Amino acid sequence: MAKIKGEKRNPILLFLFAVVIPLIIVIGLAVVIMNIAGFDVGKWVKDAEIPVVSTIIPSTEEKEYENKLTKANETIQSQREQIDDLNKEIESLESIVEDLEMDITRLENRTVDTEVDQETAGEEIKKTASSFRKMDPEKAAIIIQNLDKNNAVEILSNLSSEIRGGILSEMEPKNAADLTQEMMKQ
Repeated sequence: MAKIKGEKRNPILLFLFAVVIPLIIVIGLAVVIMNIAGFDVGKWVKDAEIPVVSTIIPSTEEKEYENKLTKANETIQSQREQIDDLNKEIESLESIVEDLEMDITRLENRTVDTEVDQETAGEEIKKTASSFRKMDPEKAAIIIQNLDKNNAVEILSNLSSEIRGGILSEMEPKNAADLTQEMMKQ
């Protein structure tokens, strides 16, 4: 296709390619060269308050505020994590307290049952001791020697000193001495 001599070119494209693009390239090169030379172009542009460019480049104050905001958000996040951890620990401790309260209740009930059992055992020992009162001291001594030491002491303690002396005199001296010593500890 042949060009027509009278054809006009678009003036906007001509301005764009002839002025704007070369100007952008020259400014870019100048900024790169100045930065390499050690000149802070961003600070200079911010300080010069060039209307369009100064809004694009953040100031040092804005950077400081952004850094402070980032640190504050990190601190808030770490504190939230600590709060969550402490809440979990509180829940754990509350469950331990509940378990311990249940144990206390169980032990209190057991103590009441033990007291009742001890009263019952005391009555049983008294009944058993009364049967030894009527028994021959020699036979009673043989039976008591074969009993558990604690039960033997309990039974002997519930007998009068006269009957107790008769039973102890029929026992082997070593057993009689041990039981007498245990009765003195009570």
